[in-house]
Amino acid sequence: MKKMSFIFLVLVLNSGCENLPKLTPDNSSDLSSYEIGKIHNEILTYYDSKIRPDMTNEDIVFLIENYLVCEKKYDPLLVSEETSKIMSSAEYCEMFLSKSEFDSSSIMAYLDAIEKKLNPSDKLMNAIRKAFTLGEEYDADFVKDFLVNNVENKSWTGIDKDVAKVFMDVFTHSYEYWTKSFETKKLKRSSLVILYDAGGAIHGMIFGPFGSIIESALLSVAANERLPED
Repeated sequence: MKKMSFIFLVLVLNSGCENLPKLTPDNSSDLSSYEIGKIHNEILTYYDSKIRPDMTNEDIVFLIENYLVCEKKYDPLLVSEETSKIMSSAEYCEMFLSKSEFDSSSIMAYLDAIEKKLNPSDKLMNAIRKAFTLGEEYDADFVKDFLVNNVENKSWTGIDKDVAKVFMDVFTHSYEYWTKSFETKKLKRSSLVILYDAGGAIHGMIFGPFGSIIESALLSVAANERLPED
């Protein structure tokens, strides 16, 4: 993948949107300021309207950024900063640059990074890892029931509360998007695609709220294209 320089990317995003106000919540690190799951679904709809058969991963990232800056009116500098951090991470490189298909080791590297950098509890991360294991064998409804009982309905505190909230917010919105809004579309291994969305969102928390939004949408698109068939 060719890498676009950070400064050039900011200039391109700015030039593509006329009279752009810079909207930034009072605390850009406060994930509750952002409707991550809702915006995730909006981006997937936007992507579906713009998709081309020759799109590279870099094209998809730029499309996501363009939506956040031009449509949602977020600050292009903040969006580009978090994108740059994502694309420089070891997990991103392993996921997107070293393999032609996703496998379990790809997402497990993301979960390992979350444990190392955000330090959530073993109890929460074990439940999330178990969900990915179940996603290999069971449908999205079964996985959703497991997550409701073992993540959503639990009383979490500290960083666990934030991680669980973001994970379930994106999982629930992705579930709605893939199983209802687009039920006629071909979707590879629906349980895993939906889980990858949520996994991308909590990995993106390492970089900030835009990182969470960007990675949730990016992994959704990429997982549907690059997960092996059942």
